[in-house]
This record gives sequence, C-alpha cells and structure tokens, in this order.
Amino acid sequence: MKFTYWGKGLLAGAMVLAVSTNSVLANEPSSVLIEKTQNDPDSLKIENLAKELKKLKPIVKADFKAKFKKEVAGFTLTEVTAFEDKETGSYATANYKKGDKNVYLMVTDGAGVGAEAVKTSLLNYLEIKSIEEPGDKTNIKPYKGWQVLFDSSMYESDDMTSIQYLEGNRFSVIASGNMISITDLKAFLDNISL
Repeated sequence: MKFTYWGKGLLAGAMVLAVSTNSVLANEPSSVLIEKTQNDPDSLKIENLAKELKKLKPIVKADFKAKFKKEVAGFTLTEVTAFEDKETGSYATANYKKGDKNVYLMVTDGAGVGAEAVKTSLLNYLEIKSIEEPGDKTNIKPYKGWQVLFDSSMYESDDMTSIQYLEGNRFSVIASGNMISITDLKAFLDNISL
C-alpha cells in the first residue's frame, strides 16, 4: 500500500465533499440553515449529540491505540498510530490487510474539542443527502444510527471505496478500502467496535 496514493485519494474525496457542501451552503442564508436545524429531527439529534460530546474528555493516546483489535473479519492489523492534539482532540490511524485487500481507518475522537468536527460532518451528510440523485455512486445512507457517506465512485477505476460514519456515538471514522467492494467494506465495519 502506498500512503501517497491513499493520501491523494482521500484528499480528492475530502475536496469533493467540501466543494459539494460549500456550494450547497453558499446558496442558503444562515437563517435558513438555523431554521432547518431547529425543525429537522436529524439535525436536532446531531446538535444534542455534540452538546454531550463536548462534556467528555478526549481519549488518551495509549487507550486509543488499544481500541483496535488485532484481527477483524479475517483482516490483520498491520499498523496503528494515535495522537493527541489540544486544538482538535485525539485521533488515530490503523491499517488492516487480508491478501491483496486492505482497509485504512482514520478515526477522530469526538469528545471535547472534537465534538464540533463530528457535528459538522453529520450535518454535511444531511445536506448532501438533500441533493442526491438516483444512480449516484456517492450516497448517504443510515448506518449505526446515523446518516453516513458511502462512496464507491472510485471502485471501477481504482478499486477504492470509502465509508465515512460515526462509531459508538463518538468516533468519526473514515474507512478507505483498497480492492474491496463497498458491500465488503461495510461487512468489515460491521465488526468494528471502538
């Protein structure tokens, strides 16, 4: 696995998400967004989660690393790193491999200062869902109790898939699969518990 390739793919995905979100949000006055948030049950659920997450302390580096199982659904953990940042909160990366397939996880702790990032991501998924069209290879679907991003747009050309979701009502996860279908990536994530 080449991390520069992953980096480019993840950066491209993040840029598409940011541009899509910004173009959606740029067309609406903030008062409309506030009104939507106040009237939409999903948005209220996200706001309440963010309030609760702000009260929690971020997980420490050693405990974060220990949360990753050595094996998940036949995939073996090949590397894991964790970091603590006072401005953004704790985060970790992990790589799982099975033959020529691998799953790379970037996990951010939503506790404390990380709550804002979790809130922003979940609200962005709701905005993207509102402009989805049938046949899109980037979809917002319910998963583990929240609306999350399933992206198979790069599978045909580069054998890459991605699911961005909230794990355990706390951890924001970007799971990138190489040589693994979106269905198999979801099956892998069904076995993750942080």
